Amino acid sequence: MNSKDPLRDWADIRLFLAIVDHGSLLAASEHLSSSQPTLGRRLAAMEERLGVPLFVRTGRRMQLTDTGRTILENARRMEREMLAIERAVDVQSKGLAGEVVITATEGTGTEWLAPELYEFHRQYPEIVLNIHVDNRAMNLLRREADIALRLGQPTDPQLIAKRLVTVGFGLYATQGYLDHSPPIRGLEDLHGHDFVGLYGADGKPQLSLGDYHPIDGPLRMVVVTNSPSAQISAARAGFGIAVLSHRWVSMRGDLVPVLPQISVQETDMWLVTHEELRHSARIRAVSDYLSERVLASKEQFRARQ
Repeated sequence: MNSKDPLRDWADIRLFLAIVDHGSLLAASEHLSSSQPTLGRRLAAMEERLGVPLFVRTGRRMQLTDTGRTILENARRMEREMLAIERAVDVQSKGLAGEVVITATEGTGTEWLAPELYEFHRQYPEIVLNIHVDNRAMNLLRREADIALRLGQPTDPQLIAKRLVTVGFGLYATQGYLDHSPPIRGLEDLHGHDFVGLYGADGKPQLSLGDYHPIDGPLRMVVVTNSPSAQISAARAGFGIAVLSHRWVSMRGDLVPVLPQISVQETDMWLVTHEELRHSARIRAVSDYLSERVLASKEQFRARQ
C-alpha cells in the first residue's frame, strides 16, 4: 500500500462502501448520482494510489478482495462517524430552509404524498422537498432519507416511529373482467379466477388474503410484478383480480370491489425519522405536517370508499 497517498478523503470511503452495498459500479453510480465511467475512473485511481486492488470484477458484480475485506470495518466506522457529524450539524439547524428527503412506497409516494405537500411548499418555500419513491426500506441511519412513511413497525431503537393510520386492502378487478368470468359468491370461488400478484420481500410471488381468510390451495396468478404501480395497471387492464389498498383504488377509479364484505388485509403506517433529527427545525416541520395530513385522511387509507 502506498503510505504516502492513502485514501484521500470521505469521498473515497463513500465510493468504496457504495460499491460494497450495491454490488456493482452501475448500482453505486445510481446511488451516488454519478456516471458509471466516472466512478470507474475514481475507483481505478484509488486502487492505484493504494497499490492493491479492492475489488474483483465478476461480470457486472464487484467482489471484495482480501484487502477490501480487511479495510471494510474501518470504512464502516468512518461512515458512522461522518453520519454522526452530519446529524449533529442538523440538530443545530434552526432555519426553515434546505433539503428534506422523504421516502415512501409506490402509491403513497406517487398518488398521495406529492399533492399533499403542495400546501406545505406554499408555507415554507425555502425547504426543498426530495421525494424518494422506493419499495425497499431505505436506511435512515445512513441518511438515505430524513423521513420515511412505512408500512409495518420499525424495530431499530435509534429510530423515532409514530403510528399514524391503518391501511386497508381489498380484492379489486375491472367490471369488464368480472362480467366475463364465473360469479364470485365466496372465497371458494376465487380458484376459478386469474390474479395479479406482487413479489414479496423474499423475492417470491405473494398473494395474501390475510390471516383470517385462508383458502385451500394456491391461486392462479397470470401476472406477477415487483412494482405496485404495475400491479394496479395490470388489474386496470383487465388481467384479473388484485389485492390493493382501498386508498389507491379510490384515487385511481375504474376498479370495483370483489367480495366487499371481506377485509383482506390491514397494515399500520408509521412515520419514521432518526432520533437526533427531531431537533432539526425543517425536518420537524415536514414531519409534523405529514402526520397531520395522514391523520386527516385516515378514513381514506383504511376504509373502502
